[in-house]
Amino acid sequence: MSSFIPSPVPFLRLSILSTYSLYHLSVYVSNHGVLRRSQDSEAPGGSVRAVRLGCGGCSSTVLAFIAIAALVALGGWAVTHTLQAPDVEAPRFTREDGVRAQQKILDLALHRVRSGTVLFSEAEVNAFVSRHLDPTELPVRDPMIRLRDGDILEIVGTVALDRIVRESPVGALADMLPAGWLARPLWLSIAARAVMSREPRHTLRLEPRRLLLGRQRVPAFMLRLMLDPSTLRLMRIALPAEIQTLRIERGRVVIQQATSPPSRT
Repeated sequence: MSSFIPSPVPFLRLSILSTYSLYHLSVYVSNHGVLRRSQDSEAPGGSVRAVRLGCGGCSSTVLAFIAIAALVALGGWAVTHTLQAPDVEAPRFTREDGVRAQQKILDLALHRVRSGTVLFSEAEVNAFVSRHLDPTELPVRDPMIRLRDGDILEIVGTVALDRIVRESPVGALADMLPAGWLARPLWLSIAARAVMSREPRHTLRLEPRRLLLGRQRVPAFMLRLMLDPSTLRLMRIALPAEIQTLRIERGRVVIQQATSPPSRT
């Protein structure tokens, strides 16, 4: 039996590997077969058995190529969504909103509340955060806050890629990336649920439930990996012991406080 191996000349001339060429190559090998010499294929007397190779190997190659192409396309789609700005309307507030919010907070701290209920509007919350808090202590730049039903608070703002990289476990990569990339602002959207806790201290915890980079959703736990814990300290707010309940509803915060401070012995 001749050991001549037919050469698929039409396919060797292809300079670009494509799914179409791989498919036709697999069909060619399946139809003509390939002779190979190996220890397992040698018959007694030194003759060589004809071993017919099906298109399983080529099909696996084609599937692997398609899978890699799909992953690359998916990665590109995710990066594109990460760089896009979310659909959000900036809240409107005035200087007077910030003054009213500051006065209400001071009254709560000094136990000067005349009634048991204190209301903060969405405009007052945004004015106080924007005008009376240190921007370096906020998780995002120029934050926009939305109050939703079910004790949900949404925080939307920008953060430089440099900050995300340097405050994450892969901070060493910051020295390898171009300065233009690091200076690029990314939109960060945090949806958190407000939970009151009395042990060990009376605090309000903002527990992340949804996290978006641009328009790309990522797991909520990634927030603690992307930002330093000191940056997220405002996610835990100390409350006066007299506050009984705190609820977040659409457009407002409702605080219920005892009419008189508890007696101290």
